[in-house]
Amino acid sequence: MKIMDFSLLVELVQKYGYFSMFLFNWLLLFGLPIPNEVAASFTGVLTELNGFNVITAFISAYLGLITATLFAFSIGKYFGPRLINRLNRTRMQRPIHSFSEFLDKRGNLAIGFSFFLPGIRWAMPYVVGANQVSYKTFLTYALPSSFLWMMIYFQLGRTFPYAYPMIIENIQVLLIALMVGMISILLFRYWFKQRKVKKGLS
Repeated sequence: MKIMDFSLLVELVQKYGYFSMFLFNWLLLFGLPIPNEVAASFTGVLTELNGFNVITAFISAYLGLITATLFAFSIGKYFGPRLINRLNRTRMQRPIHSFSEFLDKRGNLAIGFSFFLPGIRWAMPYVVGANQVSYKTFLTYALPSSFLWMMIYFQLGRTFPYAYPMIIENIQVLLIALMVGMISILLFRYWFKQRKVKKGLS
């Protein structure tokens, strides 16, 4: 990841304060050309270097993330397969295809895991909504996962306010490795339980 020009984020913060933290975490889902991880971490940086209140800043950023995700989910739910067909003709085709396969394999757990997988995170709410998953089920998996994701990068920005862009490049690889490990453990547990059931029936 390149060290980015943060002039857009700085300008938003100077004009709108806490609302800007909500805004640039909300707009990420709709094409703001800044990685999600950078925006979340930058919010943490602001609490260290610009004196913003930690709790208010975190809540502002988290509300931006979760309301944008819920809005995209609602769009997917309302327009259904028509939306997916249209998005498949855009640059989102690959993320949508990747997440659709992931959802087929992992079920609703894919909703939570997707927050930690760069690329397919954008596609997740549209695909899940189009699959007519209930709001209750969606929020059950999305709320805790998005909270944890935001907390990790927010704290990263607070702890390393000058070095976090370089750290993000490496922590993404670590988070992906952790997700793969967790999925492997869940698959092993499922396989082990199925094996015990088969033995009990034989």
